[in-house]
Amino acid sequence: MLKLIFIAFIKYLPAMIANGVPVFIRKGTPIDRGKKFIDGRRVLGDGKTWEGLIIGSIFSISIGMVYYIILENKYLILYSLVLGIGALLGDIIASFIKRRLGIPRGAPLPVLDQVNFILGSTAVVKIFRVDELAFMTITLVDFIIILFIASILHVTTNYIAFKLGLKNVPW
Repeated sequence: MLKLIFIAFIKYLPAMIANGVPVFIRKGTPIDRGKKFIDGRRVLGDGKTWEGLIIGSIFSISIGMVYYIILENKYLILYSLVLGIGALLGDIIASFIKRRLGIPRGAPLPVLDQVNFILGSTAVVKIFRVDELAFMTITLVDFIIILFIASILHVTTNYIAFKLGLKNVPW
């Protein structure tokens, strides 16, 4: 069982890193540029920035480069980038949904907050399948394991970020 957990963790690490690093961007240029949607609410809000998108992508590529150095497969860089972008898109879509529901920035939406980046990364990596990486194919078992791990890590890392003053709320 530990081997399955380790494998799932390795497969999703670029997504987890991409999702986690944008919190370090304190101020940035909002992706929605302050625009409102047809419902009169912000499209995404100030929490989704171009800088966060870029830094998340850079960090996911960095994980891919480490994988490349270890496994000597250049496609791992592409895999990591695609997975990271998917994670970031999943988070952006979740913000869009939360704004439509009238949930303000920083307010929790249980379950969606924990799984949005996993759903996004899985969807995008499945769409942009890289044939040279059959060994990195995400299975249903990987997906279920990482949902469980991500839920625990999400709560834990958000609380730590709150205690470090990186977030205004512990969720």
